[in-house]
Amino acid sequence: MPLPRIIAAAIGAMVMLLATLWVLDVNYAAWLGAWLAPDTQYASGLGVLIIFGFVAAWLYARHIGNWLPGAGPLRGLLFGAVLAVCAIWILPAVLNGFAGIVGNTQIVFQGRGIFDQQERFDDKMARTRVEPCPPIGDLKPPLADLTKDHEWAPADAWVGRLLPFSVGFLLYGLVIGTFLSDDQRGKS
Repeated sequence: MPLPRIIAAAIGAMVMLLATLWVLDVNYAAWLGAWLAPDTQYASGLGVLIIFGFVAAWLYARHIGNWLPGAGPLRGLLFGAVLAVCAIWILPAVLNGFAGIVGNTQIVFQGRGIFDQQERFDDKMARTRVEPCPPIGDLKPPLADLTKDHEWAPADAWVGRLLPFSVGFLLYGLVIGTFLSDDQRGKS
């Protein structure tokens, strides 16, 4: 499969994922970036997401798509379901472990600032809270009411991640499966 096709599908799938999460007011890029670089959480989170999106699309096109049963869109949905499970349960546990090692678990998952050695509030670290999604122009996330009463950022808040992450990653997988599966059958 040509690399430009993989790149185009990955871009489309990531736009679909981010748009879905934005509509549901889940600031996923900021959440990912909060544990990497608190001062530049959007840039670092988007960077990780872009790399992940391209690598996942390439792996699907070159390897994983051949192993899954069914037609392309169904294979993509199965792939998206696996990604959703990882994003809902595995990624938060991994991030919690990393954050625990560096001592900023509260920042990343609880939205609270941390205190320095003298027990003073560290304002710089307090900026790493996961804020609601910013509006695009005058448009605010239209389905924010579906997620507003459910925490999703804390490591143990998997119930709040079920709806937005499942829908977002299933759509990511659907786009990948639709555009990268049609000529995968029969190739080994």
